[in-house]
Amino acid sequence: MTDLLLNLADAVAPSRANGPGARAVLWAQGCSLQCRGCHNPQTWGPAPRRICTVHAAASWVRSFRGLRGVTLSGGEPFEQALGFATLCRALRAEGADIVAFSGFTREEIEGDVRPHARALLAEVDLLIDGRYEAELAARLPLRGSSNQRLHFLTNRIRPDEIEGLPAVEWIGKGERARVTGFVLRALGPRTAEGRA
Repeated sequence: MTDLLLNLADAVAPSRANGPGARAVLWAQGCSLQCRGCHNPQTWGPAPRRICTVHAAASWVRSFRGLRGVTLSGGEPFEQALGFATLCRALRAEGADIVAFSGFTREEIEGDVRPHARALLAEVDLLIDGRYEAELAARLPLRGSSNQRLHFLTNRIRPDEIEGLPAVEWIGKGERARVTGFVLRALGPRTAEGRA
């Protein structure tokens, strides 16, 4: 594994609202898309927030026993595609499955909208794609708006495994406690927007 760097907004584990089974979730810092109504605008800026090596991120994921996989969120993971591809390749080789959220569409990613985008896509088992559109806010599993699509790219994750996922969850205690998941799905489109 190389010493490539990742710029993370946050990381939590174990999560059960960001894909099937117990998961590590890594939020990329930096997003050029900046969708109106985004639930995570604090992740837009590209300035360094939590810099770590790919090796350190992999070691952190491995420190949790019983995780099924890793979920990439953001920010925009495909704007750090080489580092995330390297991380996901190593973890998939150990049996982890990968879920990735992207504001880019699958077609944009396949067109290599960002350097190494196709390399990261090759390591993803379930892609949730499309920009968040506040006027299309929806209560759908793993989606904040109805234009967003689920792409099951391998047989490691099945469509029936995302039904019934908790909409939101609390992870941790005290100062490190945080809510994650799909606040919109839990509260309804008139009271909240987006993905935590």
